[in-house]
Amino acid sequence: MRISPDRLPKQVIYSQLSSGHRKRGRPRLRFKDTIKTNLKLRDIKTESWTPLSQQRDKWRAIVK
Repeated sequence: MRISPDRLPKQVIYSQLSSGHRKRGRPRLRFKDTIKTNLKLRDIKTESWTPLSQQRDKWRAIVK
């Protein structure tokens, strides 16, 4: 025996699936992901860029 379509549990379950808020397609990149791709283009190690970026003088010399 199946739940009839007018029952509340069935309406709640299937309404959430039919009207989701996620967009279709490829997920957008995070800011950190774009930074990593830019650093790879400049041949900067992506593992150590956060402590290096806190040292302003060294970071400015590397990025130029």
